[in-house]
Amino acid sequence: MTIKKYLDFRLLGLTGSILLIISQFLSWFSGQSLLAIYIFTTSVAIEDSFLYLFPLICGIICLVGSIVSIYNMEYKINSVIINFIGIGFFLIFIIEIIPRELLYIPYAEIGFYFSIIGSILIFFYILNILLIKHE
Repeated sequence: MTIKKYLDFRLLGLTGSILLIISQFLSWFSGQSLLAIYIFTTSVAIEDSFLYLFPLICGIICLVGSIVSIYNMEYKINSVIINFIGIGFFLIFIIEIIPRELLYIPYAEIGFYFSIIGSILIFFYILNILLIKHE
């Protein structure tokens, strides 16, 4: 196994996780970041406001999972499980929030696209780590 192949799939997980974390602070809809939307909706609807933190939570969970596989390749299944939990949080966010914001999707800003690209990178990271053979 070459060093290039060794680093490529691990960088997918790190890059995807960092994109998800950064997307929390970039504008999503109507020029507001999810953090600003979270702070605004906390005073209005506390039960729905926590959902706006899920991309940040997902990014942190997936970052931990990626670091686990960088630390030791023996923990690759643990890394996959951790990343599946993180992606699960993101899917809950997408399923709950996107139908509410469906009218604004054509006007989505850079934070939305960063989160989608980050989750796709994490998905490919999971596939790649499951397909790699341990020598």
